[in-house]
Amino acid sequence: MLPQTYSIKMGRSISSTLLFLVSYFLLFISLLNSVHASKKCYIVYLGAHSHGPTPSSVDLETATSSHYDLLGSVLGSHEKAKEAILYSYNKHINGFAALLEEEEAARIAKNPKVVSVFVSKEHKLHTTRSWEFLGLRGNGGNSAWQKGRFGENTIIANIDTGVWPESQSFSDKGIGSAPAKWRGGNICQINKLRGSKQVPCNRSQLSFHFFL
Repeated sequence: MLPQTYSIKMGRSISSTLLFLVSYFLLFISLLNSVHASKKCYIVYLGAHSHGPTPSSVDLETATSSHYDLLGSVLGSHEKAKEAILYSYNKHINGFAALLEEEEAARIAKNPKVVSVFVSKEHKLHTTRSWEFLGLRGNGGNSAWQKGRFGENTIIANIDTGVWPESQSFSDKGIGSAPAKWRGGNICQINKLRGSKQVPCNRSQLSFHFFL
């Protein structure tokens, strides 16, 4: 009977150990989630780079390293900064995206090298002509766009998606003149880095500029 008693005790011991390990793991995950829940993705904008429009690999590495140094001065170490930074904007825009607590974001915003700090937000794209361009017609005079007068007096911004002026999806057919309050000019400009070029604007494309 001794071997059987020993086997039962061993089984209970293993079960207790496994139960402890599972409980510890679940507690660890819970604490980890609570830490990340208090953090948000912030964009830290630092203005212009010191390098030119065609940076070398050394320039890019130097810019990224400077981002780690800057955030490290707030978080306490270079390693913590590397863990926090999700993306380093080291080519045209000077800045980085990082997971930070509100207090950390407020502290780095006080640094004289920082232009602005803001929470990263998701923006959904809107369009005017895509369904017509794709052959998806409305119901004539009962269509939403007819009833809405094609968005008259509404300014629509195209955010970082690229523009193909010749595309029929940018047709200005049925769209009235720009609202009187519009002050953005009528310059339509494309990639300066590949040779500055301007294309004709229309009532659909009031103005667009190349920044990156």
